[in-house]
Amino acid sequence: MTPPETAADPRMATGVRLIVCSNSAPRWQDGAGLLPRSPGGLVPLLATLLGEHGGDWVCTMPADGPPGAEPVEVTRLPGDVTLHRLRLPPAVVEQHYEKVGVRVLLWLFHYLLDTPRQPGEGLAEAWAGYEAVNRAYADRVATLLTGSAEEFVLVNDHHLFLVPELLGRRADRRGRVAFFQGLPWCEPEYFGVLPAYIRDRILTGLLGADVVGFHCTRWARAFLACCARYLPGCAVDDGGATYGGHRTRVTVAPFPLDVATVERLRAEPATAEWRTRLDREAGGRRVLVRADRIDLWKNLPRGFAAYRSLLDRDPGLAGEWWFCAVATPPGRPTERTRALQRECEDLVADLNERFGRPGRPAVSLIYPDLATTRNCVVAALSGADLTLVNPTFDGMNLVAKEALYLGERGPLLLSVNAGAYEGLAGHVTPVQPFDVEATASALRDAMTRRTAPEERAAARRLLRDQDATDWLNRMMGAER
Repeated sequence: MTPPETAADPRMATGVRLIVCSNSAPRWQDGAGLLPRSPGGLVPLLATLLGEHGGDWVCTMPADGPPGAEPVEVTRLPGDVTLHRLRLPPAVVEQHYEKVGVRVLLWLFHYLLDTPRQPGEGLAEAWAGYEAVNRAYADRVATLLTGSAEEFVLVNDHHLFLVPELLGRRADRRGRVAFFQGLPWCEPEYFGVLPAYIRDRILTGLLGADVVGFHCTRWARAFLACCARYLPGCAVDDGGATYGGHRTRVTVAPFPLDVATVERLRAEPATAEWRTRLDREAGGRRVLVRADRIDLWKNLPRGFAAYRSLLDRDPGLAGEWWFCAVATPPGRPTERTRALQRECEDLVADLNERFGRPGRPAVSLIYPDLATTRNCVVAALSGADLTLVNPTFDGMNLVAKEALYLGERGPLLLSVNAGAYEGLAGHVTPVQPFDVEATASALRDAMTRRTAPEERAAARRLLRDQDATDWLNRMMGAER
């Protein structure tokens, strides 16, 4: 199978009217509009696009909103942007987000289900809540449609799989509906652990879209393979799928790195303060860096285990290198992520007991304060002599792009199961994320290498050439 389409329609993003849907709620500041603080990811990308084009953003009201208020809160922001925040019953939100979104879908697509037990009891009731939230989104979007052919509805991520089909049933829709999947997509055998009524509903929900996008070819092919396996009568080819007389184009459109935001963060005083602090803790040693959320698929324990294996073979490296691991909490912790955090802290304590010295740890697990988290990450990646990004499976992994852009000296070791690997393969060292000893060997080899200035410059050019408009054009069927 050749890669799915990346261009098919000559129309560009100019003149489009955007209506975006995401479960995540954006931040904004009075008088300043939406705030894309982070250098990438879904919410910053949508904020950038709406800031450029104007339009509507439908999202879920945070749970701490005032009780008894209207079901939709409408906020108009500068730049012709309107937020529509849906107020949903807390029990339904719990079913939709936690019970289905996290404990079934998030873990499914990262190959993290406890398959002897999951999916388990109570799923049918939770799925009813998931469907109710998707209907609420589709109903709200329907009130915003004007019948213009220039309307482009962009639905995002696994929380809203059913919205495209629900919108597609409306006879008054003339514009296009696109869906973007920020997570990986699993192979058909694993996708088949879902009950058939959920599995098939997800696929038909997505095939109601005109376009479905992924971060890399691998995830796109897995989605098409699931359609071919589970939907009788679905015709699949390299560029998409045709089902029930409707053609859905499948495209590859990885999120870009917002280089301007990276540069702004690098120049902030808080970044300089973090750089000074990290340099002091390094104490003249070279620095191995990783920067992750404490999520199950980020694979932190194997990274620490690989470093322990490396030091077991050569304890003297602890006097030459400092492992700086910047960690941030998940959006909604579960018992599994809390156990993961404890495991990481125990591994770090063991490493320091065996290989560290008082006031000179071999490994530091750093939890930056919320206000300067991004500054800490930028400071760490800017000063890295070597960076490790080893997720088990990841939709893309923005840190890999940040590391490649910010790093001045050292190589980037990147998991072959990160969606970013496809586009960055020529500029990184591949890592097999499940193999601790192979990761240890890759670390040891990389410690003796430096990235040539011309190689780093080529990687930066690659990242600068990608921006939000390029991404939107790919989703619309036209490349810049």
